[in-house]
Amino acid sequence: MLSRMISTALIAGVFAGLCLFLVQRSLTLPVIHKAETFEKAMSNESAPDPFASEPMRSLLTLLGDVFVGIGFGLILTGVFALTGREGWLAGLLFGAAGFAVFHAAPAMVVPPAVPGMEVAPLLLRQIGWLAAAVSAIVGIAAIYRARGPARLAGILVIALAPMVFRTVLPIAPAHTSSQALAAIDQIFIIRALASMLTFWLIIGIAAGYLFARSRKNATTLGFADGRT
Repeated sequence: MLSRMISTALIAGVFAGLCLFLVQRSLTLPVIHKAETFEKAMSNESAPDPFASEPMRSLLTLLGDVFVGIGFGLILTGVFALTGREGWLAGLLFGAAGFAVFHAAPAMVVPPAVPGMEVAPLLLRQIGWLAAAVSAIVGIAAIYRARGPARLAGILVIALAPMVFRTVLPIAPAHTSSQALAAIDQIFIIRALASMLTFWLIIGIAAGYLFARSRKNATTLGFADGRT
């Protein structure tokens, strides 16, 4: 089982990471580059950043995406093993759940922001992100296991963190005095979430399919060994 989990996570993670890199190259990185231009213009910054030039930035982004893919692949294969559900359809559903936990729910509390935006203190944003992710995990687990009206409790749990951090303990949203940069930030939020949704659906389908196929191959080999 462990070897199946690791091999599936490696293959699906590398594949999904490469796909994420290509999506980011076309959707989010151009927006980040444009925002950095505004940031440097407003701050009169002239010192070069060695990691901001190509191909160094592309290489670091690619490696980061692949490592992220492998890490999330391990989480997905662990979920497959715990629930006993596998295959591309189960992977699609769990992938959508992963996007909700790690991106959609936290974005309702602390949405992503481009460079140059003034944001809340890092510790407060981290607390908000973690609270939103945990409430999403608990809520989705409740929806998965509950039946009938009891699933409404899971929906309420998912909405708990966003409601708390928007009313009781509000986190200041990212802001800027530049209308142009604010418009860029809005585009970035949409594209960043779309990129991560694409990534999670790809890795979910790939991991679910590969995990189920590896089990069938192992069963077939075991049956053949038994006959011989």
